Amino acid sequence: MQIRLQTLEHQQRALRALTHVFDGVDLDHSSLLEANPTFDAADPQIAHNIAELQSGAVDGVSAIPRLWRGGRVDNGVLGVDAKMETGTGKTLVYTQLMHELNLLYGFTKFILLVPSTPIKEGTKAFVGSDYAGKYFADAYGGRLNLKLDVLDPQKRSKGRKMFPSAISNFVHGSRLSKGRISALLMTDGMLLSKATMAANYDQTVLGSSSVPYEALRETRPIVIIDEPHRFRRENKAYQAVIDELQPLAVFRFGATFPKQDNGGKTDYNNLVFSLGAVEAFNEQLVKGVAIQYPQDAGGQTTRLRLTNLSASKPKQATFQNIDTGKSLTLDLEESLAEADGDFAGIKIDSIGKTDNPSIKSGVTLSNGQVLARGDTIAARVYSDTYQGLMMSRALENHFETEWENFRRVPRVKTLTLFFIDSVDSYRGESNDGHLRARFEELLTAKLKNEIVARQHDSSQAAMDYVAYLEASLEDVKATNGGYFSADNSSSDEDIKSEVDQILRDKQTLLSFARPDGSMNTMRFVFSKWTLREGWDNPNVFQIVKLRSSGSDISKLQEVGRGLRLPVDARGTRLASEQFYLTYLIDYSEKSFADSLVTEINADAKSDIATVKELLPKVAAELGIDETQLFIDLLTKGLVDSDKNLVPGREGDLYETYPGFNKGVLLPGKVIKDSRKTRVGIRPARYAELKDLWESVNAKYFLELDDLSVEEIDGCIDSILEAGVYREQEGRFTQEMVVIGEDSALETRTETKAVFDATETMHYGEWLKLAYTQTYLPIDRIHAGLVKSNAKRALPAKFFNKATLGEFVAQFTEWMQKKFINRFSYTRIDGQLGATALTDAEGKPLESIVQGNVGIYRDAGAAVPEKFLYDAFVYDAPGERATIRDSIIDEVVVYGKIPRRSIKVPLYFGGTTSPDFMYVLNTDDGRYSVNFIIESKDVDRESDLRGSEGLRMDAAKKFFAAMSGENFNVTFKPKYNRDDIVSMIKQLLV
Repeated sequence: MQIRLQTLEHQQRALRALTHVFDGVDLDHSSLLEANPTFDAADPQIAHNIAELQSGAVDGVSAIPRLWRGGRVDNGVLGVDAKMETGTGKTLVYTQLMHELNLLYGFTKFILLVPSTPIKEGTKAFVGSDYAGKYFADAYGGRLNLKLDVLDPQKRSKGRKMFPSAISNFVHGSRLSKGRISALLMTDGMLLSKATMAANYDQTVLGSSSVPYEALRETRPIVIIDEPHRFRRENKAYQAVIDELQPLAVFRFGATFPKQDNGGKTDYNNLVFSLGAVEAFNEQLVKGVAIQYPQDAGGQTTRLRLTNLSASKPKQATFQNIDTGKSLTLDLEESLAEADGDFAGIKIDSIGKTDNPSIKSGVTLSNGQVLARGDTIAARVYSDTYQGLMMSRALENHFETEWENFRRVPRVKTLTLFFIDSVDSYRGESNDGHLRARFEELLTAKLKNEIVARQHDSSQAAMDYVAYLEASLEDVKATNGGYFSADNSSSDEDIKSEVDQILRDKQTLLSFARPDGSMNTMRFVFSKWTLREGWDNPNVFQIVKLRSSGSDISKLQEVGRGLRLPVDARGTRLASEQFYLTYLIDYSEKSFADSLVTEINADAKSDIATVKELLPKVAAELGIDETQLFIDLLTKGLVDSDKNLVPGREGDLYETYPGFNKGVLLPGKVIKDSRKTRVGIRPARYAELKDLWESVNAKYFLELDDLSVEEIDGCIDSILEAGVYREQEGRFTQEMVVIGEDSALETRTETKAVFDATETMHYGEWLKLAYTQTYLPIDRIHAGLVKSNAKRALPAKFFNKATLGEFVAQFTEWMQKKFINRFSYTRIDGQLGATALTDAEGKPLESIVQGNVGIYRDAGAAVPEKFLYDAFVYDAPGERATIRDSIIDEVVVYGKIPRRSIKVPLYFGGTTSPDFMYVLNTDDGRYSVNFIIESKDVDRESDLRGSEGLRMDAAKKFFAAMSGENFNVTFKPKYNRDDIVSMIKQLLV
């Protein structure tokens, strides 16, 4: 299996923002051939471009909240920030950014700086992977070649002291090698290693440099920093970047950025792109999170809080038993078992300075856990009995999800990640520690039970799954593996094989088969907390924490290893459904879900509208008086008399009045119930919808009529005659802080000057881009341009990006009009396979994830008898009314169509997706009608913007193609002013 990379829409927006920074900037290419072209970091054009991005003036890039704007130049070094939530693909973005900056501006030298070895290994594995190489080769037509060198600790050798090969290779990369991009990957530890970086070697590079710092400085690199919260401005590593490397620019990518010295404002430096946690979860760019913990553990464990520590001799740490109030003072190497036997094996390793950048002074335990003053740990987490209970629950969760994913078409492999406190408990003396033995004992019993439960199912999916389970049972040890830092020095071949598959060979871990064709049953990964960074796998559907966190990481970072959207057995990322990561934790962390939601919402943009500001709009949406809505909110205790949201009632407000949920986490994204929120499919109701559902899920071929040469020439002539030449204008923007009418400070923006920023491109490149975006033959475009130039000379700067964009836009508009009656849909015969509501055999699923059919659930509303699902779920107030009112006699059955499960292909590109499906009968039962609805958030058809009307016309034609002699399908858009009952009755007249 090979992962199929694709740049998703949000990643394209990030690249658009980051590359725009240099748009129209003067670049000096007279520097060394082994160095980047240079620019002035104080160039007003850069400031203008950043101001455009932050104000939302660049198409497709959202504005940055004013509180987050601003930047600086550190000793002539430009800073640019991109905020991207964990799991949204920042490694792909900064790897593609290197390609884009080379293609657009000729930059060739990049230094990738990461804070740890695991992150270095993860980046190295991605950039060097076959699937990434293939993706970038396809994306850039093989024209660009990224050469990655990795700086590792140097081995001492006798004789001449030679320059580190990674740095030498990087430095010697020349702009004369067309398409070559040189990247050097290192950790902050290597950057600060005086023995490597400041040493004087018996070899020179670039003619005179014998010191690595000097050589790298000569290349005028662009530095890309991953995890910026680990590189505070006052840190030695960041200072070394500025002082020793003296780069042209520093691009920082991360979900978390450091705070300024006063601990208040976040230290953003020219933030040009922001994709925070709220957007990532709400836009379904990552998995949701389902929190589980054992309910029966309360009060049955010793809990210790670190109350004091002494970093000077004698080094001591004082813990307080939370329940008894008694204190316990321990010296170095003493065991916490003095407080409770369940802490056996957990000793105090060090007191004072820690390896954790967020805890300057604390206590490091022998299991690697770092505690700061005030942190609490629970004894039961470390007991064998408790860990057995947690592993049993984890196996129940795993096999439930694994069966759901296995019966998909194509299949999806399911992985579970365990965090444990002791390497020895898993590895033991011969890779057979007591924890591993206990896990394999529980797994063996579970495999046998699953085989018995599935062996009577005659479906092909079940038979294949039983074979997979039996292969697992034959070699239980092969189902699980571990990665620990100590493994790097191990000579055990079995351990090396485990580590390679987990850490470096992501594709094999995602595959059901090994290269030799045998079944690959590895799907349980064990590690210490060190794997929390630098490693992730999209198919981790569960994380089990058999240890406490301490305070060394945020809640978002804890779940980050499993947030990425999964890929199927063909390597295709699945972005059309709501998936969940199950996070199984200790009872002492039962407030984790609330803390996670709070952390996500705290990450939201700072200019979110308040309840008071939204009140008029929400009242209008609900069709009630603003005062009446306020009274309702006040009566229910959701707001106070000043119209402020009552703390702790956020969930109730958004559940009852979804219109107020603007810019904060939607319900159902983080779940604290013990089971994932699901809705059941009523078998009897599905049976009535079966024919319609199977028909709309069949495969259809979109066919466009061929265009004659005359029509193509006419198209090109009409576009050029209409005029497509556009100049690219830049603006100098000024922002002033003034005192407003209410005496409050406010910012006013004005344009001070406009200038010509047009940047031309080669004619051949312009033609090629025009072809790839329109598929009009290059020779016909060329002929049309020659003809147009003969009539009237084309402007000198005609071949630029703005003109190209206008040419493509006018072609798209021409195509939409020209083909409105020149396309058709033809059904393709073949097996239907699994769908959003059925398995591969066509049987309805017992339940589906609620998020696929509705964000909100009205637990107090009666579920209509004719509704497909067993719960009242919806996405918006209008949908709620539709579900409530569709109970008339003419309706046989109805239901929401799972989100993005049916995509109607459009003749001008893209898709559209309907929302509701109905089976209707006339009063006298003479005939039935299958009715499909797509909701539009406008009052009437004339309010549809741009191509929306054409989308509706295409959808009507698509569903009409399904109708036959005994089967009718009607499609209609539903506007805000439409009443569902009236629509149904009019249809049946």
